[in-house]
Amino acid sequence: MMWKRWLYTLMLIGSMLAIKHATAQDLLSAKDFSSFKADLLTDDQIATYKKKLQQNGISNDEAERMAIQKGMPLAELNKLKMRLETVGDKMGAKGKTSETVAVQQRTYDSTSLQKPVVETKVNAYEQVFGSEIFSNNNLTFEPNLRMATPKNYTLGPDDELVLDVFGYQELNVKMQVSTEGSINIPNIGIVPVIGLSIEQATKRIKDRMARGGYQTLQSGQSQLQVSLGKIRNIKVTIIGEAKRPGSYTLPSLAQVFNALYAAGGPTERGSFRKIEVIRNSKVIATIDAYDFLLNGNQTRNVRLQDQDVVRVPIADVQVTLKGEVKRQGIYEVLPNESFAQILNYAGGFTPLAYKASVHVQQYGDKEMQIKDVAKEAFVQYQPIQGDVIEVGKLLNRFNNRISLIGDVYRPGDYELTNGLTVGQLIKKADGVLPSALLQRGLIVRTNNDLTKEVIAFHVANILNGSASDVLLKKDDEVTIASEKDYKDIYSLQVDGEVRKPGVYPYYNGITLKDLLFQTGGFTDAASIKHIEVARRLHTDSAHTKQIAEVIEIETEKDLSDNTKNLPLQPWDMVSIRTKPGYKRQLPVYISGEVTYPGKYVLVTNNEHVSEIIKRCGGLTPQAFLQGASLVRQNTNLAKDTGDARLRKIQQQLKDTGNLTQDYLKTTIKVGLDLKKILENPLGIEDVVLQEGDVLSIPKEKREIKVSGEVMLPSEIVYKKGESLDYYIGKAGGFTDNARKRRVYVLYPNGNGARIKHFLFISRYPKVTEGAEILVPTNREKHNKGLSTTEVIGLTSALASMAGVVIAILRK
Repeated sequence: MMWKRWLYTLMLIGSMLAIKHATAQDLLSAKDFSSFKADLLTDDQIATYKKKLQQNGISNDEAERMAIQKGMPLAELNKLKMRLETVGDKMGAKGKTSETVAVQQRTYDSTSLQKPVVETKVNAYEQVFGSEIFSNNNLTFEPNLRMATPKNYTLGPDDELVLDVFGYQELNVKMQVSTEGSINIPNIGIVPVIGLSIEQATKRIKDRMARGGYQTLQSGQSQLQVSLGKIRNIKVTIIGEAKRPGSYTLPSLAQVFNALYAAGGPTERGSFRKIEVIRNSKVIATIDAYDFLLNGNQTRNVRLQDQDVVRVPIADVQVTLKGEVKRQGIYEVLPNESFAQILNYAGGFTPLAYKASVHVQQYGDKEMQIKDVAKEAFVQYQPIQGDVIEVGKLLNRFNNRISLIGDVYRPGDYELTNGLTVGQLIKKADGVLPSALLQRGLIVRTNNDLTKEVIAFHVANILNGSASDVLLKKDDEVTIASEKDYKDIYSLQVDGEVRKPGVYPYYNGITLKDLLFQTGGFTDAASIKHIEVARRLHTDSAHTKQIAEVIEIETEKDLSDNTKNLPLQPWDMVSIRTKPGYKRQLPVYISGEVTYPGKYVLVTNNEHVSEIIKRCGGLTPQAFLQGASLVRQNTNLAKDTGDARLRKIQQQLKDTGNLTQDYLKTTIKVGLDLKKILENPLGIEDVVLQEGDVLSIPKEKREIKVSGEVMLPSEIVYKKGESLDYYIGKAGGFTDNARKRRVYVLYPNGNGARIKHFLFISRYPKVTEGAEILVPTNREKHNKGLSTTEVIGLTSALASMAGVVIAILRK
């Protein structure tokens, strides 16, 4: 089995450096394996190179030596060896023979250490303490192969020595220790080095070379330096309660933890504290992994040698520690260890832990039992196998808390000390605020039966010592109220022609001019001769008709004369009227086909459309009189936005599709007949303009727009004298969902008309240039009506049924 794995390894090494169909000879001739990546190989490539390398008769030692000499990373080499076992099974490898040993042959694999065996646990306390170190992707325990050669390192077969002679004589040569334990120095001969340290080997080599032609080494004219080039591998067997027991190939610098990590660490029942290293059938070291896990102490992490055995026994005592400790988990307990030591392993209690005692569940011979261990017995109590120790949580309450709330400088919770009184508590809080209500304070006390009672006290008298102080008890809540809580927050209101009208706070002694000063003064429209102050009445009579006192006063604009002033009272409302003759400019806008379009200011409050057109210089020859329109600010939004009004408008306009939305817009369109206006200026058709009106006079337009429920919504050239049906026909006629009896014509000036019906007579509106024909949707038919095809089918069925009925009646 060994030679097969080595052949696999060499085959995979070559596949990294060759194209898919390279020959075995090409692979063997490759010189650099430093960039090798095992993950790039496929199973088919492994099978192909295995066959070719078997044909070349390459042994396992030769394959390993070639890989190392050509710079193959040890991690990649070991990764390949582990992968080859599974790949060989997939490719039809033969089963194990009867000579197969009980333990598997494995190699040290740093890549596999990056993907350790991870056992999923539901709760933190189900994890064995220490197991996470062997399932940590960020910790590999890979031995440092670049370190200086340890002084106690003993040489063995396959180690590579580098001999460097410098000075009067020079020599640089690399030699590998043979299986017999010696090196062959050119022109010197064979020198045994097995079992020697580097220091001992250097002395022996120097003596031999000084006697064999390098006499200057003896005189000091030349110097010899011996170093370790490449280290050998060793075989280590891991038995017992390891997750992956077996025989592992490791670097000769590997220590016990390196071997344990390669094997996945101990199992759940395996011991972390009595791991044995067996050499030559004798236990040479017993390792307690807790020394490393808790203190980082590796003094007993011995270096392994070839054929060493690492044994992981079953743990004698394991206990579960859960609850309010910093590291929950399953801990191994050695003889004579107490719960206090286990608690130390767990990092101690959390801040919320109940430390007075712990709760222990034990397994007896026939049934389980409960034990409570008090704090005083933590050092004496020795857990037994299977104990489940639970640390409880503190109760969410205080045994010495009192609360101070309200108008003090430092409200909050305080410690209840012996003999603490209300006065002392207020002093702890740095006293009461100036706004505190000193005539009364309250204590809410919780009795032993959880009922509550209220105790009142006089704050000022307790603070000045004229009243006996009140002794406080656990959980008392002391409240110091604020005078502001028992007083109205007075205000004043200013409306009208001031720069900042609104509500202002009332202050004692405030006057009218003080208030007007806060508003920023008068606007230019203010009438300072008629200022009105409305004041609340304070009377006990229920029969008076007067509900307010009104005071009229005049003042100067700069508020300089203090003789004309009025002291104000809470809730006064001040109104500053507008000058009777004050009028601000009211702009309107004219656009389109006029001589001078733009912004104009109304001269009078009843200026008409005809007058503003005259001021604009009149119309241009291209003006389309029928299309003139007037857009006005929608005052409906300000006057009435109630639900009842909205429902009424929706009911009135529901037949026009989305026209209800026009009511909700900020502007509305006013219908104009500009031709009549110009023919009869200031007549009944001549609209009076308002502030913000926009008068638009478009260019002549001859197209008729047909939209809504027609087959081909489009614009059709106006043809004088043609009726509504003509344009509907040009648009392809009505759709199945058209409401034919509710067709509308919207004229360019904003007016509209619809088909009118009287008995069986229909009157169609006139179509003018630039108009739009709107065909609304028949909503009932749209929701549950029948299509034309369905109507035809239903009519045919009814006709057939009628024929059958007539035939039966005739019989």
